[in-house]
Amino acid sequence: MVSGKKVIIIGSGLAGLGAAWRLEKAGIRPQIFEMESRPGGLCRTEKAGEFLFDYTGHLLHFRNDVFREIVFSLIGDRLKERNRSAWIYSKNVYTRYPFQANLFGLPLDVTVDCIYEYSRQFFSPQKNEISSYEDWIYHHFGKGIAEHFMLPYNSKLYKKHPREMTPECTGRFVPQSDLKLLLKGALSDNSGDLGYNSTFFYPDKGGIESLVTALCRGKEISLGEKVTRIDVQSKKAYTSLGQEVSFDGIISTQPVTELALSVEGQESSLGANVSELKHVSVLNVNIGIKGNLGVRHWVYVPEEEYSFHRIGFTHNFSDYMAPQGCSSVYLEISYDPCKGIDREEAVRKCIAEMMFMGLIKDKKQIEAVNVIDIPFAYVIFDNRREAALKNIRQYLEGKEIYSAGRFGSWEYLSMEDAFMDGWNAAERFIKKTD
Repeated sequence: MVSGKKVIIIGSGLAGLGAAWRLEKAGIRPQIFEMESRPGGLCRTEKAGEFLFDYTGHLLHFRNDVFREIVFSLIGDRLKERNRSAWIYSKNVYTRYPFQANLFGLPLDVTVDCIYEYSRQFFSPQKNEISSYEDWIYHHFGKGIAEHFMLPYNSKLYKKHPREMTPECTGRFVPQSDLKLLLKGALSDNSGDLGYNSTFFYPDKGGIESLVTALCRGKEISLGEKVTRIDVQSKKAYTSLGQEVSFDGIISTQPVTELALSVEGQESSLGANVSELKHVSVLNVNIGIKGNLGVRHWVYVPEEEYSFHRIGFTHNFSDYMAPQGCSSVYLEISYDPCKGIDREEAVRKCIAEMMFMGLIKDKKQIEAVNVIDIPFAYVIFDNRREAALKNIRQYLEGKEIYSAGRFGSWEYLSMEDAFMDGWNAAERFIKKTD
């Protein structure tokens, strides 16, 4: 019987909550430890004056029936579906996303280059071996699209050139194209619906944290308390507030690198494996602006002269994210966690670059600034990741410790993916101990 089992969940983001929902379905009431002052992880919403800001863009797509049923049972009447308005800003013009199907509006030489090189690759009988993300990009899109968008954008996002990463980082998040789509998107302004996120759902009020608030109801969550040490021999966890908690199993959604090092008596090789896992951080600069900045939802910015790689407009997700006649804007700046970032300089650059892009005319339009540092933002898929991750997870699961979520699984996961990753981790524990 699993109902009598004692399970600890570390972290109350979507992965932790997914695990909690699955455990409760099996009759297990887990104890959740959250080191922050409120639940949600990166699925939270901050307030600055009358503006609301999420931890960058968080949207719902509902590819999984379990997640959809749970969310709609809780806040279905408050979710609004919208058609995506996603764009790219490069060569001083806006073009529709994805780049590989929407060349309309670009300078003629860029458009010709992209079509010509795509056609050469498309009709070439010789296909080179794909051993890196760079190879994958050239193989699928040709030299023009690669060099005008895919390579600079991904280099900017990951702070690594795609030649240093593996093809696995593409997943389902990079839309494909074909010659017919490319030609159509070059000759006409075609809105299209290519990609997994062509439509999305978002709460009408309260920002994305309103989803977490609903998912947390009835859950036992210890806020402001971090699990600092795990003794796998005695099966006890120790917290920052001095608690000693016995467990039969742990589901952790903190970065697996931190989790592995908190286990007492760990194998000597575990630390070496942890050091092989790489990631990038993001500084999330949020700005409240007087004036409406149009109807776009978000814009990708691949060029190096701009510090941010993406800018989003959450007032177009929901009218309640900003006062009437104002805009709630987020900008994402990737940075190397080993090098850090100057927050004040980053804000100054964001404002100057928004003015250069013509988004704002005067600094006097700025009514609120909120800066959120996200130390763990994107996983880097390189040649060392897979083996290191396998060794760490084999060791941990052998001790009844299950790691889930974007940085628990060291994967690129959407909100829904994170919830289901926690759900599936709980499922593995239940099956193993039943």
